[in-house]
Amino acid sequence: MWTKFSKAAERAVFRVVAGVMPPSAAPLPPEVKVIAVFSCTGIGDGLFDSAAIRSLKLGHPGARVVVITHRRRMSVARHNPCADEVLGMSKSPLARWRVVRAFRGRRPDLVVALRVNEDAVPVGYLLNHHAFFGGTEACGAFSFLLSRAVMTEGRIHAVEKTLRVARCAGGAADAPAAMIYEVSAAERAAASERFADWINEPFIAWQVGGGRTLKHRDWPPERIIEAAQSLRSLTPHRIVLTGGSDNKDAAARVAAACPEAINLCCRTTLEETAAVVERAAMLVSSDTGVMHLGFAIGTPTLALLHPKSEPQLFGPPPDDKRHEVIHVPRTDAPGRPLTMDDLRVAQVTDAILRRLQQTR
Repeated sequence: MWTKFSKAAERAVFRVVAGVMPPSAAPLPPEVKVIAVFSCTGIGDGLFDSAAIRSLKLGHPGARVVVITHRRRMSVARHNPCADEVLGMSKSPLARWRVVRAFRGRRPDLVVALRVNEDAVPVGYLLNHHAFFGGTEACGAFSFLLSRAVMTEGRIHAVEKTLRVARCAGGAADAPAAMIYEVSAAERAAASERFADWINEPFIAWQVGGGRTLKHRDWPPERIIEAAQSLRSLTPHRIVLTGGSDNKDAAARVAAACPEAINLCCRTTLEETAAVVERAAMLVSSDTGVMHLGFAIGTPTLALLHPKSEPQLFGPPPDDKRHEVIHVPRTDAPGRPLTMDDLRVAQVTDAILRRLQQTR
């Protein structure tokens, strides 16, 4: 209740401010020197935005690209070589004001809102209300603060949605629609040292699940157990389990039933997980941020998608043949929920063996 009230109050305040300082579009300078890019949601969303950040950098090669992201998701932007600087932000008014102050003496020539929470939009407006581009879908009820609103509604891939915004802001039109996450040499070396007893052997990285609020998209742990036990006699590849705190119990169940599996759940940072995924023969994951990490790194990935996770919107780039999708079909049975239970173990193991054969 309080959150709704505070957002409504903030909208009302900025309606008044926008009346005094209207967000009217002005021409960009001949040479854009500083670009502020807001990309403030989850891991997967940050990876979707990585292609748009590259487009902006290629379109404005002399500009310093400053990415403002959630303070817990800064690693995604830091592993994009097109981001020159990364600032963390949270939803608190003080944290947002600190972002405004961080640009004192270097007012951005261009501000771009990609996949953001609505809280970020007033910050972008305050930075430059004459050159503020953003998608109407992401900016939502605060879209009136955009000086150049870009229509992003429609059934197009999530990467293409923010690329559309970047191109309208002068980004390179021919920038590839591919996500970016580059593991550093130091991170590779650290993973090789920490996991020296197994990382040079063939293994499959298996992301056990995603966050608690989207648990319905996870494949049940008992099915993962069945698949892992079936694969034991079919391939020499070990299973390496990855996941966060919300997946701890599920990973423990899989590890207890499959003692040959290596359980890294809650034992690695995102950077360490990325280094492990990069070394894996392949990644298996439901619709999680780590699934998109696999796409971005280029590790062959088997994506197990819930009926509501449509591949053409959230799957791998259509031209990237390294990856494969198993999309659980929708059922029209009245009263029957859409679940991952309809995904059969044989479908998954067959696809894993097929991917391993193709990547030899």
